[in-house]
Amino acid sequence: MSGGSVSGGSVTVVGGGVIGLCCAHYLAAAGHRVTVVERDLVGSGASRGNAGEICPDLVEPLSAPGVIASALRTLHRPDAALHIHPGVNPDLVRFLAGFARNATRRRYAAGAAALAQLATDTFELFDSLGVEAIRDGFLFAYGSVESASAARRGFLGLGAPVGEVLRNLPDHEPVLAAGARAGFVVDRQWSIDPNTFVDGLAAQLRTTGVDVIEGARVTRVEEDGERVRVHTSAGSIESDAAVLAAGVWTRELGRGLGADLNLFPGKGYSFSVAVDKMPGRLLHLGDAHVAATPLGDRLRIAGTMEFDRDHDRFHARRIDAIVRAARPYLSGVDWDGRRDEWVGPRPMTPDGLPAIGRFPGRRNVFVATGHNMLGLMLAPATGRLVAELVDGGTAPAAFEPGRMARRY
Repeated sequence: MSGGSVSGGSVTVVGGGVIGLCCAHYLAAAGHRVTVVERDLVGSGASRGNAGEICPDLVEPLSAPGVIASALRTLHRPDAALHIHPGVNPDLVRFLAGFARNATRRRYAAGAAALAQLATDTFELFDSLGVEAIRDGFLFAYGSVESASAARRGFLGLGAPVGEVLRNLPDHEPVLAAGARAGFVVDRQWSIDPNTFVDGLAAQLRTTGVDVIEGARVTRVEEDGERVRVHTSAGSIESDAAVLAAGVWTRELGRGLGADLNLFPGKGYSFSVAVDKMPGRLLHLGDAHVAATPLGDRLRIAGTMEFDRDHDRFHARRIDAIVRAARPYLSGVDWDGRRDEWVGPRPMTPDGLPAIGRFPGRRNVFVATGHNMLGLMLAPATGRLVAELVDGGTAPAAFEPGRMARRY
C-alpha cells in the first residue's frame, strides 16, 4: 500500500535503542514532533553491550555461502561460537529455512552491495553526531598463517583496505599472546563506546524537545485512517505516524498489525576485563569469533551467536565459552576479575539485511529493525532514511519489510 507524506507532523518512535534514537534525531531535524517510547531504559536490548564497531568497509550479510555447513559441524557443542538451543521452535525453523534459501553466492553478493550502499557515508554521519572514536583500524589475529590468509582474501573481495599478512603479532600489540600467530590490519575502521554514544544521543534529543518516555511497554499499535495510536502500559499516544524500531520485539507488535516479520533473536554476550597493556585499537580474534575493544581503562570482550526463544535469558556458560576461546590469544588479562557481563538479543533476518520501510499493508506505520549485528554502525544511515520515508521518500527494495513478512 502506498502512502503519502506526513511532513512536519507528529511521529511516535517505538524503541529507545540506538536505531530508534537515530530515527528520532533525524525526524526531529526534519521538523517533526517526536516521541520515543522505550519499554525499559534507553539503550536496552542490543545497543549497549556490543563491540562498538564502525566498519563500513566490512559489511556483509551473515547468510554467506558455506556458513550453514560450517555451523553444522559445531552445533553439537554447547560452547561453540554459534549455538542453537534444543527443542522444536516453529519461529526458529522458519528463520533457518529462510537463512538457508539466502545462503547463495548471488543473494549474498546482492545483499553485500545493498549494505555497502546504505553504509556509504557512515563516517561522515558519525562525525556529524560528534562521536569520539578510535580511528586506527582493526587488527585481525588468527591461530595460523593459513587462517589469516584465507580471511584476508575474503576481505579483499569486499574491497576493504587490508594490509599484508603479519607475523609476530605481539610486536604489534603486546596484549596478544603466542596463540595469535598471524594476522593483518584493516585500515580506516573505527570503534566507539556504545554507552557513551547512546547516552549522549538521548541527552541531545531531550534538549531539542524530543519526548523520551522510559519504562512504558508498548502493548498494541493501531492505524485508524490518517492517525496511528500507540497503546502503552503508561497510556496511549496518538500521532500522524509511528516507527517500529523495537528490535526483536517489533515482531510481536507487527503481528497485531496483520503481518508476521521473520525476525529471530541472535543473542550476543560481552564482559569487560582489566589488562596489563591496553591495545591501541579494536582486535578481532578471528578463529575464536571474538572482538576485544578498548573502552576506557578496561577491555570489552564480545562474541558468540546464540539462538534462544527467550530474548533475555542469560546463560553463564556462554561467557565461559568466550573466555576459553579468547584466552590463547590474549596475555596479561584478569579473566577472573571480569565485570559488566551482558547479553543482548540482536534482531536477525534470514537474508542478513535490515527491514526499513512501510509496514506491509499500512500507510503511516514504518519499520526500522532487523539490522543483525550491524545496528550500531547502520543506525545513523537508517535514521536518515526513515526520516526521508516519513516525508514521502522511498527505501531500497532490498530493505522492503514485505519481503520477510507473512500476512494474516
